[in-house]
Amino acid sequence: MKRKWVFVGLAVLTLAVDSAPANNLQVTNVTVSGRDDSTAYVNFDITWENSWRYTNINHDAAWVFFKVLPEGSNAWQHVKLEGSGTNPTDYATGTGTGIEIGVPSDRVGLFVRRSVEGSGTTSVRNVKAVWNFASNSLTKSDMVRMQVLALEMVFVAEGAFAAGSGGSESSAFTLTTINTNKANVVPSGSGSLGGQAGGYPTGQTAPNVSWPNGYAAFYSMKYEITQGQYTDFLNTLTSFQATSRYSSVSTGSRYTIGTNTVGVYINGAPDRACNFLSWADGCAFADWAGLRPMTELEFEKACRGPLTPVANEYAWGNTTLSATTAIGNDGTGTDTATGGNCNYDGCSPDGPFRVGIYATASSSRVAAGASYWGIMELSGNLWERTVTIGVVAGRAFTGQHGNGELASDGNANVTAWPGTSADGSGFRGSGFSWTAAAACVSDRASAATIIATRANGYGFRAVRAVPSGAGP
Repeated sequence: MKRKWVFVGLAVLTLAVDSAPANNLQVTNVTVSGRDDSTAYVNFDITWENSWRYTNINHDAAWVFFKVLPEGSNAWQHVKLEGSGTNPTDYATGTGTGIEIGVPSDRVGLFVRRSVEGSGTTSVRNVKAVWNFASNSLTKSDMVRMQVLALEMVFVAEGAFAAGSGGSESSAFTLTTINTNKANVVPSGSGSLGGQAGGYPTGQTAPNVSWPNGYAAFYSMKYEITQGQYTDFLNTLTSFQATSRYSSVSTGSRYTIGTNTVGVYINGAPDRACNFLSWADGCAFADWAGLRPMTELEFEKACRGPLTPVANEYAWGNTTLSATTAIGNDGTGTDTATGGNCNYDGCSPDGPFRVGIYATASSSRVAAGASYWGIMELSGNLWERTVTIGVVAGRAFTGQHGNGELASDGNANVTAWPGTSADGSGFRGSGFSWTAAAACVSDRASAATIIATRANGYGFRAVRAVPSGAGP
């Protein structure tokens, strides 16, 4: 996409990272105008399809963040916003669908969500945010390029949930009701959803008290990282950073990312889930976007919600599973699946599918392969990389978010995240070449398996805590 140099206080042409036809999220018509000597207004339009907000249940949202490239620099910087909370001072919710703007206390981005109950297309013009350009060591006379990037997210509400299903899944948690956000509370008594109740599963070792155990509300990416999103990520890094986050030997299995003749990263299927991601790759993307990795307890909450567990269930809440035999319009962004509700061993073609491929305007939760909350492909397609409670390094995780800036070598540099060795991480949810059994919500056969390298079935999905005061 074309970009141009502008003064901080003048109009700017931008790029939206997520324009997936899954829900056609687009950020357009971005302009920047002066506010004072340290801040500026950023105006934009935003639209996405199949959005929803259901009172006291949940909603979807767009996580919007910004990058700037000062003149004479080869390093994109992350934008810090001004103000925090719901609809902060001098922010504007625009015209069109009623929305709320939520800015977290670290001010690295903002959430856009419907302000009242409803569903359908969210379309808003002239949304206004406030950028603190002084935090980027810029003045009103400086020339910059700007990008506005957006990711579809789903709200997972606060509350108790079941860890483990009581089924026969490999290495599964002993069924426990997680009923507190204090993750080191020892399970005891009888839980409302089965087993004992506490801050971590019965039989496990207590993690850090701040370990995200799934009880507190959080936002999850609606889809796994796509090849288009990862390409846009690579193109904002320095060449040295990008070398750490991409390997030209990652080929086959429907992976399409490469470079053109001038070294710009390109891809042939932007809406297809991105495979060949190492733990370090996924963490770098999460840090760059102001998000964080998901824990394995958050994974189970993201799948089954507050419902009583079903033994050996998949993310859509039962044990019904069928294979896809073909893909229509493959790679066009309007890809359709012939049969099936999960991409696992035996499906065709052999590799990741377009994110959200099973969801249609009329599909049920089971047919869409959707979780209780409306999160897609938590079972199958690509393995989810999660922080495990099963080892010391995983239990030290505190849930700190990324700040949008990577280390000079292209790695995430957030305190207490499992490092580049992947110690403290593991795998959940299965992938396209693995068994149906591994796709069960509570299967933990690989939950603490340490693998630092890339492989054709490894993907990633990031999450973020809900800003203070924001409910369902």
